[in-house]
Amino acid sequence: MFTPYDSEEWPARSLLGVLSPPARRELLGLGVETRFEPGEVLLTEGAHDRHVLVLLSGFAKVTATVENGETSLLAVRVGGDSIGEMAAMDGAPRSATVIACGQMTARVLQPGVLHGLLMRRPEVSVALAGIVADRLRWANRRRLDFRGYPAKVRLARLLVELATSYGRPTDGGVVVGCRLTQPEMAALTGAAETTIHKGLRELREGGLLETGYRSTVVRDLPRLKRLANLAPDGHDGPDGPQGTDGPKGPVGSKGSDGSKGSDGPKDPVGPKDPVGSKGSDGLKGPDGSRGPDGPRGPDGPQGPEG
Repeated sequence: MFTPYDSEEWPARSLLGVLSPPARRELLGLGVETRFEPGEVLLTEGAHDRHVLVLLSGFAKVTATVENGETSLLAVRVGGDSIGEMAAMDGAPRSATVIACGQMTARVLQPGVLHGLLMRRPEVSVALAGIVADRLRWANRRRLDFRGYPAKVRLARLLVELATSYGRPTDGGVVVGCRLTQPEMAALTGAAETTIHKGLRELREGGLLETGYRSTVVRDLPRLKRLANLAPDGHDGPDGPQGTDGPKGPVGSKGSDGSKGSDGPKDPVGPKDPVGSKGSDGLKGPDGSRGPDGPRGPDGPQGPEG
């Protein structure tokens, strides 16, 4: 099994990647190192335990069960990431299930150990807060993507995020260590599985992507970013998703943010979900609780794992 991160070369946006060497060494000296087998559950949705896991190798999938009993993929986590920090901070039940994909190792920290570290090392507190904000930002981007881009562009944006966050440079491209199935990509992009299958085929035929048994290689990241309407730095390009609240442009034209001009009809936003129904975007808030847009839908990404 390919385990992309088993050393100190952690992803730049992960907890271990943002910490200074002294803080990282102290964190890695805490808790108990535990090994997980493929398919083993690291955290269980609804459980009341409060320990935190710092992943050292391998990758895991974050899932949640929706009202009809189906399981939906919400996110992926790799070596260097933390999971379970929200329950350690607020004591609420776990908001998602995390399952090992292949063999994994992690440091398991009890909440008291984590709290002591946060008191001694404010740097770790700041880093965790940044990670919570980054995951909330990720969820917000998914919501905008669902409403503002066609499925092929959403797929390209997902692949760019996986490559830039979890990829490793190699000869001729970037290897994405966490391999997702087509149904899982469909869940993360809000697209039909058949659409994902077609989109991946077109990306392969265009020389942008190569898929193998246990790896996905982005062959041309700059061109994939252009297809995803992303600037070279990874932010939205000039033709961002169609907004509903942006400034209006000239008569009948689109504004720079993609919104309609003053005489053009605005994008419909649809009626609000009735109280108690599933939210149209299926998102959770940063703490995994149900956010202001309604309770969780079947395929929406979420914030940090509780």
